[in-house]
Formats: sequence, structure tokens, C-alpha cells
Amino acid sequence: MSSGKRLATPVPAPTLVLGAAGQAGLSYLSFRHPRYFWALMTLGLSACGVPGLRRLRAHPQRASVRWLLLGTIAGVAGYGVTAAGAALAARLTLGRRSLDRLEECSRGVPRPVAALLVLPAALGEEVFWRESVLGRQLRPGASPPLRALVSSTLAYAAVQVGSLQPLPPLGALLLGSGAGWIRIRSGSIWPAVVAHLAYTELCLVAPGLPGDRTTAPN
Repeated sequence: MSSGKRLATPVPAPTLVLGAAGQAGLSYLSFRHPRYFWALMTLGLSACGVPGLRRLRAHPQRASVRWLLLGTIAGVAGYGVTAAGAALAARLTLGRRSLDRLEECSRGVPRPVAALLVLPAALGEEVFWRESVLGRQLRPGASPPLRALVSSTLAYAAVQVGSLQPLPPLGALLLGSGAGWIRIRSGSIWPAVVAHLAYTELCLVAPGLPGDRTTAPN
């Protein structure tokens, strides 16, 4: 960041705590009531990203095509790792149950609708975690990048524990570390958003995870 630019005001800590707690509640409710999964996650995660938008308004971030492409590759690679893990998890009773619940959540709306709903949800989640939370720790004099990456990723995964399912927190560790690293190295939120979009579209919309019998309906 150029020293000649005024630093954007960070999102207040109480707002971040409230947003994280709200996401834990959303995770619980959406997996508890699968029929409302898409409505809860889309509206809730989109709203969580609103406070962080002022950082982006104060300092619009540009990303090169190279970083956007890298974000896409990272999202696809993350899906590959998750799919391999899901195939193994499907052999275990607990993993099978978790995949069944994820399947039940993801098929609540037709695939074209699900593909569109992923967009605001992924954007809101990335703005909250990789811009508001991680970005706050990357300010001069704050935490070293590695410590900021680890702490923000662990917090992101901890929120997913609210789902009471084993797979979402593990996926959050993978996605959070990858998207966070891209955010730090590129200096922009947009490659991380692209990685998140690619990962979520592949996991929840199509082709889905190997353990799923179906994904979102056509």
C-alpha cells in the first residue's frame, strides 16, 4: 500500500465478533433446516460483507489477470482436494452422514438458481473474512502475515463448527488458508473471491462431491 494514501478505517472489532457469531448461527440453522439452506446462507453471508465494503470504497483494489487466473486454479485445486477427501469420508459412517446432509442442503433449489446464489454469498463471505478480518490484521504495525493468515483461518473454520458437521470446518481450513494466502500475496480481495466462487460452485452446484448421490436439481 502506498504511504501517500490514507489507511481505510477498519471495521470495528465488535462488528466482526457479531458477524462471526451470526455466521455460526447461520451455519447451524442452515444445516438444521436444509430446505432454507440457500436462503439463509445467501442473505446472511451477503449481509456480513456489507461493513467491509467501505474499505473497498476507500481503496479500490485492482487485480491482474494473472492473479485472477491463479485464484481460479486455486479454487479448482481446492475442489480436487476436497473431492478426494469426500471420497474417503464416504467410507466412514460419520462422513457418509455428513455428505448426506450436505447433499440435502445443496439440492434445495435448481442448479441455475444455486449457481447465481453462490455469487453474493461468496462475495460477502470473502469481504468479511479476507478483507475485514484478515485485512485488519495486515495493517502496518499489526500482526505478521503468517500469524494473521493462521488466526483468521482458524476463526473462519471455528465458525463452521456451528454446522455440527465434520466436513464444513475442514473445508473452511482449506479454503481459508488458500484464499487468505492469495489475498496477502496479491494485495487484492478479488483473486480470493474468484477462488471462493470456483470452489463453492464446484462443491455445491456441479459436479458436486463424490460422496453425494446428487447435487442441486436441474
